[in-house]
Amino acid sequence: MWTESVDLHCHSWHSDGLHSPTEMAERAFQSGVKVWSLTDHDTDTGWQEASNACEKLGMRFIPGVEITCEVELQSSTKNPSSWHLLAYFPEGASQEFSDWLLSLKDARVPRMKLMLQALAEMGHEIPLEDVEKFAEDSLGRPHLARAMVEHGIVESVSEAFEKWIGNDGPAFRERPLPTVSEAVKMVHQSGGLTSLAHPYYYGIELDVLVPTLLRLGVDCIEAVHNSHPDSYRWKLMQQGFPVTVGGDSHGTENRPSPGKICVPIKQLHPCFHP
Repeated sequence: MWTESVDLHCHSWHSDGLHSPTEMAERAFQSGVKVWSLTDHDTDTGWQEASNACEKLGMRFIPGVEITCEVELQSSTKNPSSWHLLAYFPEGASQEFSDWLLSLKDARVPRMKLMLQALAEMGHEIPLEDVEKFAEDSLGRPHLARAMVEHGIVESVSEAFEKWIGNDGPAFRERPLPTVSEAVKMVHQSGGLTSLAHPYYYGIELDVLVPTLLRLGVDCIEAVHNSHPDSYRWKLMQQGFPVTVGGDSHGTENRPSPGKICVPIKQLHPCFHP
């Protein structure tokens, strides 16, 4: 049996999404979602609003977060700047975990200042405040890209990444990141479980990736992600790992709402069954 009523990967304006947690919860509900998680990048500040919205709508809310981690394995075909670990807390997270997340979020500001300095050295001055106004909370490159559009440096967010702030761009700067192992340990200490987000993005063969995830203690794998070809989803579901499902909606035109993405209930981790 398959279901479209679960979506465990979604972003609000607390990270790089366009809308409030309430708006994204309502969009999920309108798409028929019954079990939903808000997984903003490196922050939990949208959880309470999302939980309140889900309670009113009659949806089950699972607090989640997408943790930005160091690259675990090098790929010969792709060059990601990080790996992303989804963390879920069906029973709620500890204050210790929230404090740890806050330290990750705080590391984003010095990195943003370095990127702004790099742009300034190339003739493009952007005050930090002009980037921060696009971020309700966790500051990231999509917010800088929007500021670059506003300042007339580029015509679109995609152009900002392609020419300036993508992984190989002249204004890109690294920031300190936890390892996947460190993140898994923190999540487990707080009673949560983990899933590797959009594994196709990292360019690692499954016969290497799956043993690595087992060694690191990762609980699930996001086999069903909006960007995955059907053939890749199927291969992941044959690996013996519990899976998670994520539309990865940011409220943008290409995927405005969570939901409407199929996953077999048999492979879905039991914590997320509708």
